[in-house]
Amino acid sequence: MGQATTAVLTAALLAIANAAGTQSVWTWTLYEGGGAITLAHEVPETDRLRATLECTPGQNRLAMTVYGVRPAAPFVTLSAGGTSATAQLETVRGEALRAAMALDHPLVTALVAEGQITLDSGGRSEVVHVPRPHLAKLRRLVELCAL
Repeated sequence: MGQATTAVLTAALLAIANAAGTQSVWTWTLYEGGGAITLAHEVPETDRLRATLECTPGQNRLAMTVYGVRPAAPFVTLSAGGTSATAQLETVRGEALRAAMALDHPLVTALVAEGQITLDSGGRSEVVHVPRPHLAKLRRLVELCAL
């Protein structure tokens, strides 16, 4: 192998290593205690959030926030598992969609079963997906919210 080929391969490997090192690792994390309970889709140890599901135990209400999205209408249609409902968007600082539903709503049941819910607002759709390995955290959130 010539020097030029070795240099090109070395540069390519360094570029791949640097890209992998800067790639964010998104995960779902459950935060309990101190009143509110939150399941966050985040990059740990940073302020980067894609979505949160949260509640205060005993209030029978699950709030969902999707970050990085500017609301296009005052209402949102939530759908999961063949069930849908329209909710009023709540005010959130910055770019975010936030809506709430009762814990006993069929949408919450479908979300827990399937791990996915779609939010449609003003012709724009956002999907919140909780992968199978994190569904236990979602179930735990709903259990704690119902206390």
